[in-house]
Amino acid sequence: MLITAINWLYVIFTTYFAGYGFHYLMTGISFLQHSVPQRRNAGLRTAPYEVQFRENYLITGLVLVSIYAQFVSIWGGIGLVANIILFIVTLGVCAYALRDMFYKILSYGIGRNISTKLVITYVVIFFIIAYFTSHGLEHYDTGLYHAQAIHWNELYGAVKGLGNFNQRLAYNSAVYPLCALYSFSWAGGQSLHTMAGYFVLLLSWKCVDIIQIKRRGYFTLPDAVRFIAIYYIFTILDEIVSPASDYFVMCMVLYILISWLDLDRNREKRFYPYAMLCIVVVYAVTLKLSAAPLLLLAIKPVWKIMHARLISRPKAISYFIGLGLLTSVPFFIRNMIISGWLIYPVTFIDLFTFAWKIPKGTAQYDAHEIAVYGRGYTDAALYNISITKWFPDWFRSLSAFNKGMLIADAVFLIGLLIFAVVYYFLQLKSGASSLPGVMVKTSKKSGKKANKKANKKAGKSMFNNAGKVVMMARHRTVSFKDFVFIDLISYVALGFFVMSSPLVRYGALYIWLPAVLMAGKLVTLLFYKRGAEKKLVPVIMALIVLFIGYKTIRIVLDEVPRFQARYLLVQQDYASYELISYEIDGQTFYYPASGDQTGYDPFPSAPTKANVKLMGEDISSGFLRAE
Repeated sequence: MLITAINWLYVIFTTYFAGYGFHYLMTGISFLQHSVPQRRNAGLRTAPYEVQFRENYLITGLVLVSIYAQFVSIWGGIGLVANIILFIVTLGVCAYALRDMFYKILSYGIGRNISTKLVITYVVIFFIIAYFTSHGLEHYDTGLYHAQAIHWNELYGAVKGLGNFNQRLAYNSAVYPLCALYSFSWAGGQSLHTMAGYFVLLLSWKCVDIIQIKRRGYFTLPDAVRFIAIYYIFTILDEIVSPASDYFVMCMVLYILISWLDLDRNREKRFYPYAMLCIVVVYAVTLKLSAAPLLLLAIKPVWKIMHARLISRPKAISYFIGLGLLTSVPFFIRNMIISGWLIYPVTFIDLFTFAWKIPKGTAQYDAHEIAVYGRGYTDAALYNISITKWFPDWFRSLSAFNKGMLIADAVFLIGLLIFAVVYYFLQLKSGASSLPGVMVKTSKKSGKKANKKANKKAGKSMFNNAGKVVMMARHRTVSFKDFVFIDLISYVALGFFVMSSPLVRYGALYIWLPAVLMAGKLVTLLFYKRGAEKKLVPVIMALIVLFIGYKTIRIVLDEVPRFQARYLLVQQDYASYELISYEIDGQTFYYPASGDQTGYDPFPSAPTKANVKLMGEDISSGFLRAE
């Protein structure tokens, strides 16, 4: 635990100041600023965006450092030199920004009201997550290929045709270069694998704000996502010792949605924070392609930019497109180097004819195998069977909780459509046009009288009264339009997950989100009844405390038999397996004596004896398939 904590302090230092420097430069660009009214007249001026919460620096820095690690891996191994460069750059940013940062802290605070109790809460969570990251149950795929993927990035980076040697390494992810950067294997000890836990730590800190329900006096939609995020954290807590990409992307998706809904709840009018979250979405896609539907979130910042004033809209849009490309380009380059494909195993994008390219038939078979495995089968030949045949079997295999959530998704979708129709009717009754936010025009002479008469008549309508209840939500929580936008995207994500590879481990979150969002919205509406705060807030807080208490007791009981004092100091190493050595072109390789797991060492190893040849004199030159 202590080694993990020290490792995280280094991660926090480098990512925080990388993110701080980036936002400092970005917010100074004129066409990325927002319009604000002048003090003495009705004119407008531009002003830079002030980052509201300091954890945004950590997330932005994490994305930047991950991009950096991927670029380094294109040229070679990610080791001591990469860390020295990163440390020097972030240290320079720290020295440059120190005076400005302390001035802002003294003048404005650190972005939120933080009490001593809250600081203690953050520290306690830090050490709890560090403890569970120090040991636990190793994910099967970690022994299968995660550990080897990290080892390759530590020593050689992206190697041509590496997917030919170990086909699972062709499942490129931005996770592995990042883990290699912070593994400290170059120090001579074990290779640390702490980054899955670090992602959980950032999400846990984000969930602490759920206690604001008591201070605020009412429940909001982001609180619903925080609640399901807490549930997810408890679900994976005993396995975060493993660098599994599923954990990384799920934590990132939850963080994005909570941050997005917080912006919606606070009626954020500026496009900058939304656009930056969309860049984080692009990064999430490079972690795992299942996050791709969240790219639809970009519709909102584009719409905001198109309606912004005093800025160059084409420049702003082009700039963020450029940032998105910068975030994804190293991922695509690594794909091309490792597998010969732009996105493996997606074969309909067939652009290259590299000598080391994995054959199209092999890639297609791999894609089909992934899909049918998610549906609960092991035979790739079953890929083309109808959804009406495989879906019932898949549904029956779900746990009772996941079945209930999926049924709730379907019921709430019908409810959402009905709710949308009612909302549209209420808009018309309240005087709005068919387009949300656009009022019906009236003549100058008769406008006041007509509106007065219409309001008087509408006041007798129960629909108008209900409409007022819905409209009140605009001042306290996520508006209905913003809710529909995010909920529809969650349904798109669910559909994408089910139709691609619906293994629950790959994306349980996508099953939960639609129902959680709809249930959260319904709970927020309960708070518009007079006196509801006094009755509902204690109930909600009691449920949260009971849930966290119950899950804590359960995980402590599970942890007691596994407790070993040495993990309070060091981290559990990768599991080891019995391997058999063999040679290819004078180089030694390994494969398992039984099963298909190889672990981190010996290196290099693959689940089966590889039928390849070297492209040069050593393994860094790359691999070709043997004829």
